Amino acid sequence: MKEEEKNDPWKSRYETFTRLYRGRSDVIAQQEEDGPYLPVEGEGFTFERFIDHVHLRQTYAIYNLDDLKRVHFGLFDIDVFPRNQEWPRLLSGIEEKRKETLRIMKVLLDMGLKRQQLLLEFPTVGFHLLLFFKDPVEAKWLKGFMQTVLDQCHLSPIPFYPKKVEENRWGDRVQLPLRINRNTSRRSNFIRDLECFDPEHYDPNPDFSILDGIELIDREWVDQWVRKE
Repeated sequence: MKEEEKNDPWKSRYETFTRLYRGRSDVIAQQEEDGPYLPVEGEGFTFERFIDHVHLRQTYAIYNLDDLKRVHFGLFDIDVFPRNQEWPRLLSGIEEKRKETLRIMKVLLDMGLKRQQLLLEFPTVGFHLLLFFKDPVEAKWLKGFMQTVLDQCHLSPIPFYPKKVEENRWGDRVQLPLRINRNTSRRSNFIRDLECFDPEHYDPNPDFSILDGIELIDREWVDQWVRKE
């Protein structure tokens, strides 16, 4: 590697980002201008695509299922529905979603996770809560575990990923953070402190330092809960 590449801060940010958001390396989903996401085969979320995504020149999503039907992360999708409401009404719904997110976090912490193993995103229509793993885990196991967590919170209808663990060879298409949400025209970002976060007044510039503090979870932690089912 050339010396200038070693000192490129964007290379470090890319490595930090893809350490967490790990999807397939043979296909990516690219959002068409004012249109849907379409699969592009050949490569995954490359450094060049990362740069285009972060600088808002293009928007990507990753496919989460490997050929052995495993995933590297789980995502609770705690959004307001419908998403295409006026901002004042969305804000009211977002406050309710904050409470639901905190309930899910409490259950996960009671189950033995640490706060630094939970990542929060603000997609501007609610919240995403993510769990990242050192090694890939069986998608169907993680799916069952996440449903159990929601059942304990009495929040069973909340969507989550992994969802397509059998019927789609690429799995779920998971939108990446730092994009402009087309429902709100606001940029998603990471959250450091959910209780203090102000959805109406926040810095939309990417804060990669939050990602630096995220700890990966051992797959054995999931296994122990699956065995209890």
